Amino acid sequence: MSAHYLELASPQCSADDFDGEIVAINLETGIYYSIKDSGAVLWHDLTAGHSVEALVELAGENIELAAGIARFADEVVSCGLMRPTTEAPVPNEPAATAAQAATMSAPALESFGDMQDLLLLDPVHEVDEEMGWPKAQDQG
Repeated sequence: MSAHYLELASPQCSADDFDGEIVAINLETGIYYSIKDSGAVLWHDLTAGHSVEALVELAGENIELAAGIARFADEVVSCGLMRPTTEAPVPNEPAATAAQAATMSAPALESFGDMQDLLLLDPVHEVDEEMGWPKAQDQG
């Protein structure tokens, strides 16, 4: 089985690290995600060019963590945050997962849709003439 690599699914996804928490937004769906703790470590390792299989292997005999890493990789792809790539960069440092694998819990991906309407507004075409601010058209 060949290794598979993931990359940020830009331009439909934007992500930033805020003091160890990754906040990623799927701009096509308007849903944003919070990725903390072990998920943030894995996110950095995946975007740095480490293969999913290499990270799963780092879990060693921790079957729950190994399954969690594989599940996390599937989730970020199915949510449109990352996509498979054949042109993965050669990582310039060891995976952070390796140093933390013994104490890591299974990674989690939290999704939020509370700002979905605002994130999906078209600021060029949906501007309230009086306010000068994006405003959703009234449904009715």
